[in-house]
Amino acid sequence: MLEKVNYYWRLFATATVYTIFGLGCILVPLFSLLPFLLIRNHNIRQRGTRKLVHWAFKGYIHLLKFMGIMEWEVQGIKKLKNPGILVVSNHPTLLDVVFLIAFMPNADCIIKSALLKNPIMIAVVYLSGYIKNDSGALLIKDAKKSLNRGNSLIIFAEGTRTNPDEEISFLRGAANIIVRIKKVPTPVIIKCSPWTLGKKKKWYDIPSRKFKLTIKVLAEMDLNRFLVMPPGIGARRLTKHMEKFFKNEIALIE
Repeated sequence: MLEKVNYYWRLFATATVYTIFGLGCILVPLFSLLPFLLIRNHNIRQRGTRKLVHWAFKGYIHLLKFMGIMEWEVQGIKKLKNPGILVVSNHPTLLDVVFLIAFMPNADCIIKSALLKNPIMIAVVYLSGYIKNDSGALLIKDAKKSLNRGNSLIIFAEGTRTNPDEEISFLRGAANIIVRIKKVPTPVIIKCSPWTLGKKKKWYDIPSRKFKLTIKVLAEMDLNRFLVMPPGIGARRLTKHMEKFFKNEIALIE
């Protein structure tokens, strides 16, 4: 009986926090509008909006915990606060980017250009200046420019969420950025147990118990041997190397 009550409470709480997230995506741009109109410097406006998103997401993940929907554990969180880092992460759930931005004060990220068609997300994405993934050469240029400005950059190497019963498969985009701008990445390993909020999951497909998100921030990867190769070869070999590395690290998380 108690398990049933707990389940329906978490279902109600999940619906509530999803509604709050949608409202937040509307309110954050409204709060950003005045500075956007008054401040002429484009970079300062974007930095201010990203800061606002950071604090909004930080409040949101604590709300998730307070409502009894989930819990989390972050190992090596101090590394995420270092300015100008390039974070490469796997992507099991819808909440991954929310958590990373919540722990990174000035995070830029590479997003699907389709988000610009989402009426809820478009204003946040536009005002924050997040990088769209629809142009190879321009994407690398924008990533380098963002890091040179002192922003931290988040890349999900799989390109989309991967289900736990699927083999991890990295796209070559993350490796291409690494070898062409010659920036050593900070790997972040994310594991969700029990699995929820995946690619084929609806918001109401909640697990039988509250889930736990484990985030493990590791030291910068030693990739110098790939950086001295011709970019095409280096990116191809680095992609395979990172796939193997992430598979091993995910398996180590209990």
